[in-house]
Amino acid sequence: MMRVLLVAATASLVFGYAGADPADYDHVWIDAVAIYLAVLVVTGVGSIVDYAKEQEFTKRTNEENAGYKVPTIRGGVETLLHVNHIHVGDIVVLKVGLVIPVDGLVISSEQLSNNEAAMTGESDPCKKETLDFCLERRTELQAEEQDKGGLKKPDAHALPSPVILSGTEVVGGKGKMIVVMVGDSSALGMIMAKLKSKQGQTPLQKKLEIIATNVGLLGTYFALLTVHVLMVRYFIDGVNKRQIKLFDEYELESGDTRPTIMREFLQWVEFFTIGVAVVVVAIPEGLPLAVMLSLAYSQRMMLKDNNNVKKLQACEIMGSATNICSDKTGTLTLNQMKVTKVWLGQDISISIE
Repeated sequence: MMRVLLVAATASLVFGYAGADPADYDHVWIDAVAIYLAVLVVTGVGSIVDYAKEQEFTKRTNEENAGYKVPTIRGGVETLLHVNHIHVGDIVVLKVGLVIPVDGLVISSEQLSNNEAAMTGESDPCKKETLDFCLERRTELQAEEQDKGGLKKPDAHALPSPVILSGTEVVGGKGKMIVVMVGDSSALGMIMAKLKSKQGQTPLQKKLEIIATNVGLLGTYFALLTVHVLMVRYFIDGVNKRQIKLFDEYELESGDTRPTIMREFLQWVEFFTIGVAVVVVAIPEGLPLAVMLSLAYSQRMMLKDNNNVKKLQACEIMGSATNICSDKTGTLTLNQMKVTKVWLGQDISISIE
């Protein structure tokens, strides 16, 4: 719809100046500028709403993650750093219960073990040791396997690993690791990047596109019909000899010294300008603005209910939901228990307002 309006505004501006008298140049631009302003208002409101929504979402996310700090050694000094401020080369102090936000290599370990269920799906603790210890242990296991003739398969967890991936949790011991990957380059960051998908059209957007297409086609048909009717009428009336003879009289009365063929061409341009005006009138410029404002209002109401909505389309999709299905472990509740019946020798029902 916006593209059609922009094309119509440009055509109105070009044809308007091409078919207007020089004396009318000071107000020919008004119609085209009005269309441009309508498009600017719609897109501007959408941009402002998106910016405000993104700012609010970022603010709430930062507030929720404000306490997510990791003990880190930088420059020989141990301090608590937010996960977003950890750099490659920092040393993270590993303690039980710490969820690792970055990838790293173990540099010291005291019975350190990790739960890598977030990466492998297995909840068994995995031992973590320094690289030198892991290489020595691998050599020992290979020697033991050769002594036994390779008949016994070694335990998968017998060989510790020096690598700690982001998203895993320390479940035992303590130690330190040096950071080697952060942000989108870390294991968790790459997983999150793969989960991102291009947002498709919502049901409302599809309906609006159908409306815009039908209205645009209808306006185009009527515009073409109007132009053809005007052109047919022009050719029926024709430029007869009497009109040509009266050219001198017209020139004297109007002061227009342009050739007759130029005046006739400008008449055709005026017909096309009328056709463009029909297309512009047929398109509801306020419809996108109304939709944007309604979604913005819905999003603001959801934010007041502590429902963080990052995309405006979520308001529309949830508003059109008729059935919500959940399993027994995902049942939607208020997490509030209420007494409805008491047994004191007999059943006593309690009315709760």
